[in-house]
Amino acid sequence: MSMKRMVAGLVIAGMWLMLFSPAASVGQPLTPVKIGMLVPLTGVFTRNGREALDGAKMYFDEIGWKVNERPIELLVEDDEGKPDVGLTKARKLVERDGVHMLKGIVSSAVGLAVAGYAKERKIPVIVSADFGVSSLTVPGPQLNPFIFRWSQSGTGPGQAAADWAYKVGGWKKVVAVGSDYVGGLEVNGSFARVFCSLGGRVSQEIWAPLGTPDFAPFITQIDRSADAVVVFAAGADGLRFGRQYIEYGVKQPLMDIYAQVTDEGNLVQFGPGSVGWYSTIHYTAAIDTPANKTFLAAWEKKHRRVPFDNAADGYVGAKAIAEALKAVGGKVEDRDAFMAAMRKLEFDSPKGVVRLDQFQNVVQPQYVRKVERAGNAFVNTPIKTYPNVSQFWTWTPEEFMKYPAWGDFKGKMTDCSKVLGK
Repeated sequence: MSMKRMVAGLVIAGMWLMLFSPAASVGQPLTPVKIGMLVPLTGVFTRNGREALDGAKMYFDEIGWKVNERPIELLVEDDEGKPDVGLTKARKLVERDGVHMLKGIVSSAVGLAVAGYAKERKIPVIVSADFGVSSLTVPGPQLNPFIFRWSQSGTGPGQAAADWAYKVGGWKKVVAVGSDYVGGLEVNGSFARVFCSLGGRVSQEIWAPLGTPDFAPFITQIDRSADAVVVFAAGADGLRFGRQYIEYGVKQPLMDIYAQVTDEGNLVQFGPGSVGWYSTIHYTAAIDTPANKTFLAAWEKKHRRVPFDNAADGYVGAKAIAEALKAVGGKVEDRDAFMAAMRKLEFDSPKGVVRLDQFQNVVQPQYVRKVERAGNAFVNTPIKTYPNVSQFWTWTPEEFMKYPAWGDFKGKMTDCSKVLGK
C-alpha cells in the first residue's frame, strides 16, 4: 500500500470516528447522568421527603448541575410512603426513564420493596433519607451490594440515646413508645439492646399505628413510675405526639429518638412545654463547624427555614454521587467502577465527617440535644457528641449478628434476657 493511500485511509477513519462516535462528536453535548429520586411528597412523610429533595437540589445547584462537564438530570417521583407505589415508580424511573441510579427513600417499607428490584436490575440505590433498615447492610441473606446508605441507619440514634440515658441521664427504667412498623421496631430495638446491655430496663412498650391521628389512648397508658419516656414517632406523627404529651400533662423526661417530635419546626407549636426534652439524631442545625455553617447559611437564604436531618442527608447523598462521578471521570455507565469509587469515599459534610463501612452503611457522628429557650425561640442545643458511630455500635459485626433480629423484638423489649438473646 502506498504512503498516500495509508494516510488517506487514516484520515477517513479519523473522520468516521469524529462523525459517528458519541463520545467524540464535535459540538455534541454529553448525555446527562440521570438520577431517579424517590421521596414521599404526599402522606405522613411529606416533610421528610421535601427536605431530602431540597437538600439534594441545593448541592447540585452549588456545582452547577454538572460533573466532569456531564449534566446532572434529577427525575423526581412521589412514592407517597407506600411500598406498592414506590416499587411502581422505581420501575418507571429505571425501565422507562433510563436512570443510572436511584436516590432518596424515606419509608423503610418503601425501601424494602425497592431494594429487591434494584438488586435484580443491578441499579445502585443512594439512600439519602430516613430509610434505615439494617438487614440490607449487615452480613446475612438480605445484604444488598447495591444499597449505599449515606443518610442514617435505623440503629445509630437509638444506640447513642441508650448510652446517654443510662450513663448521663441516670435512667434505669423507661417506657418505649414507637411507630408500629419495621422502622419503629429497629429504632426502639436498638435502644433496648444497648440499654439492657448497660443494666437498664424497658418497663413498658407501647406501639401506635403509623399515621395515628390521636395519641391519647397511648399516652394515657404510660407508666408514670418510669424514669423517662423514649419515643420514636415517625414523620407527622411526631408533631401530634408532642402536642398531646403536653396536653395530658406528662412530666417524665422525654427522649425523642430521631428527633421527629423535637424537629425545629415543631418546637414553635409546642412552646415552653417542650423545654427540657432530649433527642438524638445525626444532624442538628446547631453543629458548630465551618461545613455546617456554610450549609446552614445557604439553606436559610434559599428556604427561610431551619433544616432538619433529611435536608443534610439529601445534600450529603448528592455530594457522594458527585464525588464518585469525579473519581470515574463522569463515566457512570461503568457501574462497577462507579460503585467501587463510592465505597472508598470519606469527606467532611454538614453532619460531620462521613464514610461507609464495609457493608456500605454510613459511619457518622450522633448528637444528643436538649430543648432550651433562647429569647423568644426554642432551640435544640447539642449537649453531647458521639463521633464515628457505626451501625454495630461497639460490637464487631460478628458479635452484633448473634443477637435476635429486630423483627423478633416486638412484645419482648421488657425482657432483657430476650433482647440480649440469653
